[in-house]
Amino acid sequence: MINVRLIRRLLWTYFWLLLFEGALRKWIFPGLSNPLLLVRDPIALLAVLRGWPLLIQPRYRFWIITLYGITVLAFLSAILVGHGDIFVAAYGARIYLLHFPLIFLFGEVFDQKDALVFARILLVLSIPMTVLIAIQSNLPPNAFLNKGTGDVETAVFQGALGKFRPAGVFSFVNGLALFYFLSAAAFFQSIYEGVINIRHRVLYGVTGICLVIAVSVAISRMIMFSYVAVIIAVIASLVLSRTRLLPIITSLASILLIVIIATSLPAYQDTIEAFSARWESASLTESGQGGFQGGVGVIQNRQLGSFANALQNLDSYSFMGFGLGAGTQVGAVRLTGSQGFLIAEDMWANHLGELGLILGLAMIGWRVLLALKLLRMSVHAALVGNKLPLIMASAGSILMSSIPNSQPTSLGFIVVSCGLTIASVQKPKLLSHGSGYVAAHIYP
Repeated sequence: MINVRLIRRLLWTYFWLLLFEGALRKWIFPGLSNPLLLVRDPIALLAVLRGWPLLIQPRYRFWIITLYGITVLAFLSAILVGHGDIFVAAYGARIYLLHFPLIFLFGEVFDQKDALVFARILLVLSIPMTVLIAIQSNLPPNAFLNKGTGDVETAVFQGALGKFRPAGVFSFVNGLALFYFLSAAAFFQSIYEGVINIRHRVLYGVTGICLVIAVSVAISRMIMFSYVAVIIAVIASLVLSRTRLLPIITSLASILLIVIIATSLPAYQDTIEAFSARWESASLTESGQGGFQGGVGVIQNRQLGSFANALQNLDSYSFMGFGLGAGTQVGAVRLTGSQGFLIAEDMWANHLGELGLILGLAMIGWRVLLALKLLRMSVHAALVGNKLPLIMASAGSILMSSIPNSQPTSLGFIVVSCGLTIASVQKPKLLSHGSGYVAAHIYP
């Protein structure tokens, strides 16, 4: 008998560790920073073992078999003709053998109601997170709250006009950006769930203000771009679900009020100049243009450009690749003795460099197909009135198709966002054996 309750607890533990493992590595157990990189791995292993009968069901079988097949071949290739380091290959393989399958377990044991619980937790946590980064941005880089993992002096990055980019509770600034990406999707999911009382309105108002403030305080263009992606998904979801006009107007008016309040607060005013300066300088550097056109150019260069460059330079990648795991920071340190991107920072180029042309393209294809699957099932749900999946898919599909999984925090957010997208589609269904409930099997 499958212990659904245990699997649910394991996935909740995975979620909480994703959010706070950076705090453990920076402030609580800095001496254990390196072992804590793998703190979610035992949870993932146990969840996969306990949930294996769910993973090999027909609706998931294709995804699991192809994923495991690519990974096993990549592992053997890394050992036989690649870098030859079993530890590095195993470290890379764990991403696909342990973590990616959790996407389907999230979707199998959680449902719409659970997805909204996750969403409200993210909304609540975004409030102290914004307070924390506001404090961090006003502290020296070597202050305790700004220290890096493993007693590294600082985790902040240079922003603009003397302001630094804080990392919040995460070990690196990318974790903070992905947290707000997911929180923005959770914000709109909660708004459009259909039941809003006075207590929820207060929470949404405060959270909305924090989400707006976070853009300038974090001095992060990625957060801004992620908000745009979420808003586009919200509009598409409302249109496809044929939502009445009055609720749309009311919510837009409320969001406009939130933006007006947030932009008038001191925390926003103190950092918006630094954000604007970074936007201009970085846009000019990356796209040769400033302002809005520069932002569009950055998206083209960073996302579409990275895809195009990887495909246009296929002849520069070896047939077998450098070896599974070589694209991770752990792999780089073990193979070369120094940190850095041994292969590439972009996801597509990283897969091609690690796995080679055949397996690299196969892994890219697997991820892109799953991202498209999430979009298709989310659009289908919106057409029958369920707006929630498409909103979360704005995060899940983008992260699955474009974000590198070599960094543990990024990997965790890919898993959670994609898993919650599937969960948002599912309707509750009670189980007769009393071990909890799993979603109704409507996964397309």
